Amino acid sequence: MPNIGELTLAPAQEFDFRLLIKALGKGEKGSRSLTFAEARLLLEGFASGHATRVQMASAMMLMRVRGETLEEVAGMVSGLRRSVAKGWQSLTVDIDWPVYAGKREQLPWLLLVAKLLASQGVRVMLHGDSKALPHRRHVESCIAALNIRCCSTPQSAQEALNVDHIVYVCAGDLAPVLDECRQLHQELGLRSLIQTAARCINPCNAPLSLRSYFHPGLDNLHQQLCETLLANGDYPAGHVAIFKGLQGETEFNPRVATNVTVVGNPLGYVEVSSFTLPTLLEGFSGAKVGQAELSSEILALLWREPQPFLSTELNRFMSRTMIEQALSSVNATLAAVLLLLDQHAKMATNVVQALNVERAIQLGQECWQHRFCTSNHPLVRWHNKERLCVV
Repeated sequence: MPNIGELTLAPAQEFDFRLLIKALGKGEKGSRSLTFAEARLLLEGFASGHATRVQMASAMMLMRVRGETLEEVAGMVSGLRRSVAKGWQSLTVDIDWPVYAGKREQLPWLLLVAKLLASQGVRVMLHGDSKALPHRRHVESCIAALNIRCCSTPQSAQEALNVDHIVYVCAGDLAPVLDECRQLHQELGLRSLIQTAARCINPCNAPLSLRSYFHPGLDNLHQQLCETLLANGDYPAGHVAIFKGLQGETEFNPRVATNVTVVGNPLGYVEVSSFTLPTLLEGFSGAKVGQAELSSEILALLWREPQPFLSTELNRFMSRTMIEQALSSVNATLAAVLLLLDQHAKMATNVVQALNVERAIQLGQECWQHRFCTSNHPLVRWHNKERLCVV
């Protein structure tokens, strides 16, 4: 039985989406994977109501059973980006920070890093879907503790970015089709390539985008995705940082050395580099005990306590090892982001790179210790002295 060959594609309103289901499901020897263009058309067709729920669910299941290809995932990312409303794409954002994984026990310490960067004028867009894995602890459930606004329209997000330099947006508000796909996941009880693609949409075309993964092999997939989308012109000029996140979330784990792959095209061609953030808590253990019960208000308490180890209030809820682990997560994540911002500035402007790993860790500690400084902040001093372009 021959495969269904390359299809003649048409606009979504004119295309027969049964042809894509046939291509995916025509028997053991007759089926094939979708091309980049076909996967993109399928997503756009479902988003616009021209492909049905049954067709989309069937396609997701067939791709899942066979194993999704790079071209299929990349096409879905491209289709999702086209489904994002123009208003979101017009926002000016420095860091695209997808937070879809959630954490099993711990609070999202990454929020403290995002808030610190925002306090120094770096514009941060957080986006995620807390309904996808409701048993996990998602960023969305903790943002109120740090007065980070959750916005559902580009207009309200623009106001939050102008005032606070940081905003959280639910995935379904960026692209409603993501809510529809999540509902299909839950009805079927299966994951799909959409859950990988959603992390990769960079809705505001930020020059720096973070990507975390957990399962082995996804690092290579994310790198190939970035290379494909950059080469095709589907991504803006900039950099994407790929790393194994703490419990899968977009936060660095201080208990292990973390390799970071950076894919970018600031000069018009795709370039790949890497660096390794060392272990900050060698031989550390015991911090997970009791963290599942911590209130999100602990984030606010840790933010405002200048000496957390001496804080009577904080020590009522957290052991010394918990505090040490939380602060180390903050330091590791902040150091990595500073290195990425510095590397982006170097590649975008062709200036000499100012930061190395050791100095980034030290600078991150200084930034955290002086987070309430309204003038002469360590980040500003470093920028003025070493030409670190943080925006």
